[in-house]
Amino acid sequence: MTVEEEVCAAATRFYDGINEMASGKGTGKIQEAWEHSDRVTGGHPSGEWSQGWDEIAVGFELFASLGRPERGGATVRSMKAYVYGDIAYTTCLFTASPAFGGETLACTNVLRRVDGAWKIIHHHADKAPLMGAAAGKFASGG
Repeated sequence: MTVEEEVCAAATRFYDGINEMASGKGTGKIQEAWEHSDRVTGGHPSGEWSQGWDEIAVGFELFASLGRPERGGATVRSMKAYVYGDIAYTTCLFTASPAFGGETLACTNVLRRVDGAWKIIHHHADKAPLMGAAAGKFASGG
């Protein structure tokens, strides 16, 4: 496996975790994909920013509370990795599951090699109004 393939595999595990989260299976894979430090950051489809693992983890846990088996089905395509030593980034297109509006978002992930494993240190996704509307509907019992 090339280094670029390793980076894509690490980022793909994060997106597999998003699918599991949306399907009601928790955030285990997401937690494994991220570095757990105060220096990680995330830009969410809502347009909000998170700083530090504790804040990022809370956001994923809140979203996980909306997960149900029928709400999975997100896909990722066109992932490419760019590696610069122990830092890399990926670009891809993420299509939310139909339950969450089915929007396609351009996403970027920055990863850092930590003890031989690639971990996400920054994630950014386009704004997604349909995803926010679906999440709001689910949160209010719809």
